[in-house]
Amino acid sequence: MTTEDEESESCGECDGGTDAGDAGDAGDAGDAGCPPPEQDFTETPTCEDDAGVDAGADAGSDGGGGGGGGGSDAGSDGGRDAGSSPGADAGADAGTDAGASLAEASVVQASFEPQATPAPTPVLNPTPTTAADRTNGAERSRMRARCGICELRPRGPIDPNKVPYISVHGIGAGPEVMDPAINHFPSNAQVYDFFYPDNRHPMETADCLRNAIIQARGAHSGTTVQVVAHSLGAIIATGADHSLVDPEWMPTEVPTNCGFMKKVRGRHRNGFVLEPPPNPNQLDLRMTLIDPVFQGFTDAPLFISDCVPGPGDLTAGSALMQTLNTRPTFSRQRRVFYANRANDDTARDLTEFDDADLELICKALRGETVRTRKFGLVNAWNAVKNLRVGPGGKKLKDALGCGPCSAARIKQLAGQAAPRLPGDHTEVIDVIPF
Repeated sequence: MTTEDEESESCGECDGGTDAGDAGDAGDAGDAGCPPPEQDFTETPTCEDDAGVDAGADAGSDGGGGGGGGGSDAGSDGGRDAGSSPGADAGADAGTDAGASLAEASVVQASFEPQATPAPTPVLNPTPTTAADRTNGAERSRMRARCGICELRPRGPIDPNKVPYISVHGIGAGPEVMDPAINHFPSNAQVYDFFYPDNRHPMETADCLRNAIIQARGAHSGTTVQVVAHSLGAIIATGADHSLVDPEWMPTEVPTNCGFMKKVRGRHRNGFVLEPPPNPNQLDLRMTLIDPVFQGFTDAPLFISDCVPGPGDLTAGSALMQTLNTRPTFSRQRRVFYANRANDDTARDLTEFDDADLELICKALRGETVRTRKFGLVNAWNAVKNLRVGPGGKKLKDALGCGPCSAARIKQLAGQAAPRLPGDHTEVIDVIPF
């Protein structure tokens, strides 16, 4: 994952100057000479007997098929007539119109009526994409023209009777990289490409995806929306899932290692209006997350004022990564799949951590006090602990907390909750079941 050739986007002519995404949050000051703080790590299993849907093994059957010109006269007419016949027309005409104009202004000034709620920012463009639109270069060009605002476009004319499947690619790639997964979508899928700039703060893009999900739902007769996201796209999709429950799910301030509070910026784009949250009976949201980078990169937090996804926002200790999987989600089904290629650490699931690290999870489940700087481990655990183990099974954290816990058992059950599939970070896209 690289951002070396990303271009900066100020787009001052479109959004009034520097906006929320231009200074992202790293969440910490680890490179400012202060040691990173340890994090309290505790878990309380509920030991429930819940026969819920398994988010890891279920293939994800969607089951949701059908679902003024007033006042202009006084200036032009009054001025013209005054020059030709000041005694006759100017006084009557100009005076009448000017008076009417003044009266209207006074009414507006005296009005205390609430202003109309601004309309949500449109993201859905019903114009179908072509293969040429879906390349990385074409996407970057479109995003520059749109000042970095994302866009949702269908592949082929929108059929209201089909089920919307929104494809979200990873960093440094265009929508075409998702073609291998799209080739396996069911025949009743209405495929949408989600176009976004990968040099904006991920939470800006999550807001965009939130609008895209609701607007795609409105174009179809059913209630089901499937989101299929890869790598950084899975981070964005998870943010949108949280945002549908609470648009302020990210904190406004976070503590740094040096004892002061740092404002979190980049969560919302200036002037972007969110879609109102839907009721659960209006939207059946289902997530398929492919080789997500939930663990973040490196355990040492960084203090970076750069919002480009990568060294700042995707470090394991950043506010974004530590918050990402700790808030309520809207989706009814969440499937997570990891690639199993050896020595490919782009994304790491629990099976790839050392036994001594995994033992920290067991201690937390046993009620012991655990303080750790292993942010990547905690992030990876938070990403899968609520997934079901086997069809109709318990949540992973409950299955572990209500029985013998060991590193081997964590690896066994984590592999069931979030299966590892053949291939590397990109090749795995081709083997996701639908």
